[in-house]
Amino acid sequence: MHITRLIVQNCRNISYLDIKPSSNFNLIYGPNGSGKTSLLESISYLGLGRSFRTTKYVSLIKRGTESITISAKVKSDKSEFEDTLGISRFKSRNKGLQVSVNSERSSRLLDLVDRISVQVIHPQGIDLILGSPELRRSYIDWGIYYMYPEFKMLWMNYKKLLSQRNFLLKKNASVEEIQLWDDALSNISENITSIREEYLQKLYPILREKLQQFLPDFEFDFNFQKGWENGLQLRSALDLNLEKDRVLGYTFYGCHRADLRVKCNGFLASDTLSRGQLKLLVCAMRLSQSHLLRQQSGKNCIFLIDDLNSELDPHSRHLLLDDLIDCKCQVFLTNISEQIDIPDRIDCKYINISTSITPDS
Repeated sequence: MHITRLIVQNCRNISYLDIKPSSNFNLIYGPNGSGKTSLLESISYLGLGRSFRTTKYVSLIKRGTESITISAKVKSDKSEFEDTLGISRFKSRNKGLQVSVNSERSSRLLDLVDRISVQVIHPQGIDLILGSPELRRSYIDWGIYYMYPEFKMLWMNYKKLLSQRNFLLKKNASVEEIQLWDDALSNISENITSIREEYLQKLYPILREKLQQFLPDFEFDFNFQKGWENGLQLRSALDLNLEKDRVLGYTFYGCHRADLRVKCNGFLASDTLSRGQLKLLVCAMRLSQSHLLRQQSGKNCIFLIDDLNSELDPHSRHLLLDDLIDCKCQVFLTNISEQIDIPDRIDCKYINISTSITPDS
């Protein structure tokens, strides 16, 4: 898939922008503060339902305005059909989320996510390794979402059951009342865990090959932790830890606690690798997901690369760019100037962000 037209209104310092990007590479260049990253943020919000820089959508809305609107035409990989996608968010709490898919109104971000898949590589992206388990769960579930149609409903049902169990724990409900929910919660959690394990088994060979290219001097090990003790059924873990959960006021064990531990030469990668090496590791992880998605479904995702030069030496940049070419994905890169070492074989469109944004009237 690729974006054929993008319109952004009132995103940070972008008042109005309307571009028709290349289906291959797009270099967005301009001085600091000119809106390069904001353009990438707008695409990520359309494809992920969130910015890669903040969890608060209000901070995306341009100062002095009341709403942000992002719309795009997205061409499918397997047909000539184009989806017309749009989203608006407002500062006022009285106005809810507005989503549009081919002129059909919706209030669900998932309706957008279903039609466009986005991967982001940015300077803070190494938090995938350094940050909380939630980031690594999201990494796994991104790939699962587009490859396992049943996952979306399983996850939504699991969150509902988990919320209900946590509510009962907080109000000190009886053991019998809480356990009424435990069978369903355990079954769905086991199903989600099986899907995650199956997905990772497909991903690992691609990822290990990619790491041999990117970081050949290191040996990596990936250890998936399902969210409760190995060898124990979740149903039993919930029974054994009920009183602990009562004290905590929430359910401690379950697939919502899963993690992916990454080791390098026998030690945690977070304690071993430099920032540049961590970025290469994250690049390999993101690119491997893209390759697997194309291999399994024939779909391509869209890559957003914020500040290509950040913490990557020329050799590392070439490794990344060469792999992006092989992905056959649409790519958006940002850089301060158009003077950047991009291989000649890359068909790249150069977009000066400073002249592309319509100034405030």
